[in-house]
Amino acid sequence: MMKYLSIDAGGTFIKYAWMDEDGHILQQGKKPTPYTSKEDFMKIIREIWQQCDDKKGGIAMSLPGTIDTSKGYIFQGGSLTYHHGLALKEWYEEVFQVPVEIENDARCAAIAEMTAGHMQGINNGIVLTFGTGVGGCFIINGEIYKGTHLFSGEVSMLICDDIKAKGMDAVLGHIGGIGHFVKRVCEAKKVDITDGKTVFDWIASGDEIALKIFQKYCYDIAIQLFNMQIMLDPMRVCIGGGVSENPIFIQGIQTAMKVFYESLPVAMPRLEIVACQYHNDANLKGAFYHFQKQQTLARK
Repeated sequence: MMKYLSIDAGGTFIKYAWMDEDGHILQQGKKPTPYTSKEDFMKIIREIWQQCDDKKGGIAMSLPGTIDTSKGYIFQGGSLTYHHGLALKEWYEEVFQVPVEIENDARCAAIAEMTAGHMQGINNGIVLTFGTGVGGCFIINGEIYKGTHLFSGEVSMLICDDIKAKGMDAVLGHIGGIGHFVKRVCEAKKVDITDGKTVFDWIASGDEIALKIFQKYCYDIAIQLFNMQIMLDPMRVCIGGGVSENPIFIQGIQTAMKVFYESLPVAMPRLEIVACQYHNDANLKGAFYHFQKQQTLARK
């Protein structure tokens, strides 16, 4: 059986999955993301690649940044700055001697949901992934919209406050990134930085400090969702990333949107907000579906 390696590189972990030709996940795991060099990043991919002795058909990659998928070129690597200006597809195909396809991480999540998830049949929609930052993908007329410079959907850079006074703390990636949210809660509780699960356990138990910060967090997200709604008028918003598996997170954003709508002086259509069907695996699945599509086009 031919196996394919799907990679989802985030700011904290490189998640990976070995998949069959039908896109079923056979085995998966994760390794810490290096912040040192593109060579150290490839070293980890090589280690994962060598775990499998079966026949291997290619590598599908979900990566942060601005990516020209037709050329496999990364203009800017997002949180992985060492990928700036890198012809990754060409380099990896020379090293691994198999086809390699790459796509932006949020667009991979959208591809997964459009192919076999909660964005099937949705002509106009938004997919947001919450992790180290906030990834975005806009679907217009049933197609992923990439924009003139492939920059569409880079919602982490939405300016939400005074950028001169607050710097990066004014952008959505810091306001909405889960790591930043966890840090704010832990600092307010005067405890060492802990994991997201513990913070959401505090919220579930009604911890006053954690709950207050979470409600503010959700309201800030609701404001930006409304701004996106005004611009795109989507039918549905899908929320992805590992945190989307926690019902408290989705319910918190839904509740904040309801409160926001009720504060408006005019009636507005209400956004439908749902979790991605594939949650934390959406990028892995989408990267593989993208790989299949690109390889099919290459054979024509």
